[in-house]
This record gives sequence, C-alpha cells and structure tokens, in this order.
Amino acid sequence: MTYKKICSLDRGLKVLEYLNTVRASTVNAIATELKLPRPTVYRILETLEEHGLLYRSASDSVFRLTSAVRHLSEGFTDEEWIRTLGAPLLRRLGEKVLWPTDLATFENDAMVIRESTHSFSPFSIDVGMIGRKRHLLKSPLGRAYLAFSPDEERNEILASLRRSQDPDNALSRDEAFLEKMISSSRVNGYSNCRELEHPKCASIAVPVMYKQRVIACINIVWVAATIDYDEVITRYLPELVQTKLDMEAGLIKMGFQRSQA
Repeated sequence: MTYKKICSLDRGLKVLEYLNTVRASTVNAIATELKLPRPTVYRILETLEEHGLLYRSASDSVFRLTSAVRHLSEGFTDEEWIRTLGAPLLRRLGEKVLWPTDLATFENDAMVIRESTHSFSPFSIDVGMIGRKRHLLKSPLGRAYLAFSPDEERNEILASLRRSQDPDNALSRDEAFLEKMISSSRVNGYSNCRELEHPKCASIAVPVMYKQRVIACINIVWVAATIDYDEVITRYLPELVQTKLDMEAGLIKMGFQRSQA
C-alpha cells in the first residue's frame, strides 16, 4: 500500500535539518533557502518553539535549536550518557579529590550543571547545584567550552553574546581578552578565572571532547582561602584530566551520536 506524504511533517523536518546545518537563522532566510512560503515557515518555527526544540532570540529574532533536539538523534541522549557514564566517573573523581566537582553542558548561551558531587563532598559549601547556570565568560566551565569549541561555533556564540544587553557579556567584545583566554586555555589544557575576584570559591575546568566538538565540561571547585591555586594544579589537575579522558573513551565505546544543536 502506498501512503501519501504528510506535507506539513515533511516541511517541518526540512526546517529542522536546515537549522541543524546552519545552527541559527531567520524566518526570511529559511523561507528563501527551502523555497517555502514565509507564513508556513513561521508556523513551523512557532510549533517547534512550543515543543522546546528551538528558541528565538528577543534581540534579533534569530531561531536556534535547543539541546532538546538531541533526543531526536540516534544513539545516546545527554541524559543517557550522563547517567550511565558521566555521573559515575564524576563521582569517582569526587571521591579521589574530595573537593566538589560539576559536569555542565551548553544551552542557550550558558553552561547548565547537569551532574554534581556537591551533595556528598565533605568540603562543599553549596547545595542544589544541578540545574544552575554558569556564565560563559565568567566561569571556567564556560571558558573551557568556548576555548575548545570549533572556531565557527565559538564565533556564533560570541556574536549572540555581543547582541545581548547584559553587562556581564561585555567581555565578548574584548578581543584582547578573548585571544588571551583561548590561547592560555589551549596551552594549559584547562580554563580558569584567576583574574576575577571570587571571595568564596575558585575552580578549574576541562572540556569533554567527541569528534572535535565539546560535549560537556567538568570542573573542580575549592574554597579559595584554604588551598593555593598552584597546589590544586599539581595535586588535582591530573585526576581531572584523567576523568575527561575516561569520559571521552566511554563516549567512543558507546558510539555516541550528537546532533548539532
């Protein structure tokens, strides 16, 4: 039996595929590229937005896919790999270093903490970390994501930050700072925010990579007044890097698939 093609579904999938390729676009650009009526594209985008598959920037009306699109891809979703691989390895790291650690993923121009050992670390001064956001330019987690992301992705993220009116995003316009931050992170293999004043805690972070893309970032957090920064690097950075490598090896073994959201 031959079934008629569902045109609305076909068009919706084409829009998803296009956004997956270009990462961000406007209604007019999508309509032109896919040769679809502008009202049709707008209805499709509104429907996808309602289902949490994309979001629209208030400043420029550009549509971007959200991490929820990954649930539509083959292989492991964020929740699956974090639960089966990331969380156990993060807990192992926490048991070795005792200081709290976090695993965060990129979403909507911020890093969102998806797993944490704060709840059982004897040195933690925070609770309820899962779901909290960390700034891209004012946290080691965010800086690690930016520094190790492909140039095209990083440039798109920075362009979005520059359009924001949030004063915390001013660093996105400081080319000298960005160049130094990226180069030092890549040379050292980790990111930090030593130049910023953090009265309570300090941290360092490394990226978890898969096929030259940053899948997540993990950190170690400590009370700044209790241990010297250089001592942390000597004592704990090797364990952090080993955890990163074990996560990357595990992703390869799983045959991890990631959409370009």
